[in-house]
Amino acid sequence: MHSPPNWTSASTTATDCTFHQLAPYIGRMKTSIARYLVANYTRPGDLIADPFCGSGVVPLEAAIKGRQVIAGDRNLYAVTLTKAKLLPPVNVHDAEQQLNQIWKISRENLHQQDLRKVPTWVRKFFHKETLRSALAFRDACVDHQNHFLLACLLGILHHQRPGFLSFPSSHLIPYLRNRKYPEDLYPDMYIERDVYSRLLAKVRRTFRRPPHPYPFSHQVFHCDARLFPSCNAINAVITSPPYMNALDYIRDNRLRLWFLERSLPVDFDMQARNREQAYVDLMHAVCTHLACRVNLGGYIILVVGEAGRGRGVPSNTAQLTQRIFNSSAILRDFSLHDIHNDEVPDIRRSRRECRGTKVETILIYRRQRRTHKWNIHGPS
Repeated sequence: MHSPPNWTSASTTATDCTFHQLAPYIGRMKTSIARYLVANYTRPGDLIADPFCGSGVVPLEAAIKGRQVIAGDRNLYAVTLTKAKLLPPVNVHDAEQQLNQIWKISRENLHQQDLRKVPTWVRKFFHKETLRSALAFRDACVDHQNHFLLACLLGILHHQRPGFLSFPSSHLIPYLRNRKYPEDLYPDMYIERDVYSRLLAKVRRTFRRPPHPYPFSHQVFHCDARLFPSCNAINAVITSPPYMNALDYIRDNRLRLWFLERSLPVDFDMQARNREQAYVDLMHAVCTHLACRVNLGGYIILVVGEAGRGRGVPSNTAQLTQRIFNSSAILRDFSLHDIHNDEVPDIRRSRRECRGTKVETILIYRRQRRTHKWNIHGPS
């Protein structure tokens, strides 16, 4: 095992590309880990695949480092953020122009917003005119497929700070904080909030430290990882699969997910009685699907989280993943090249009292043989 950089050192938020702060995402990979993996296991021009792209940390770092990227996720919020980061406006001036155009269109459709069709639980978060304006802007972004501005809207959707759109609420998992900030004591926190000025400020913050222009175009898909688009000559799969029962992406992102589709998606978290088997089945399908596309000498790099089970007894996801590679004929072409462990900071943990995922393991597999080929019927 090689010693990795000190990933648990001081936060890199102050120096990261500010596209990483486009919108919050629980459980996202540390930028320092993604940067290290991209830099040390791929070269400029290489193709990196990320079938569980989440908020786009790996795809963004790969694009910044001059790699080609193909990414996907089943979570529409994740896909929206990743598209926003990989397919952004050219610069802040271009972003402001797009904002003005989409805003003008949204004003024309403002009268069409019927708040009676909005669920009560959503309406509780906003002043009615703020909500009406935000929904009109959302519709204009969706109609014109402007993922960057839609992501900016989602990024300021709820918080207790004045630069956000909601009544006082938590920043990550949405719940109202009206007990801490009752309306009679904090009336200014419950008045209408101007959407345009906050969007403009958000756009400018996002472009405070933008990436340099990407040398390649990139692809992002809304898809199940088991149906990840086939692509030849992958140099590295770098991804962080779901943490079994440690994260609930619908619960944790419910307000943003509702805004994306004006409804909540059907639950896609692992609801099987045996979550370990569900994880094994998923990872076996995804890894074998992509393995035959990885070049000889290329990598499958998985950042997996220790998952809580039962009364806090951890499920060793890293060991389960290693068993998948050891038991699959296709995956035996890969050998465990390196392994690292990293503690998950409190802010990225997903459950009360920090009882969720506390340790991540980075498994680095390298393709050493080519005993399987791909044909129209699959691996042979």
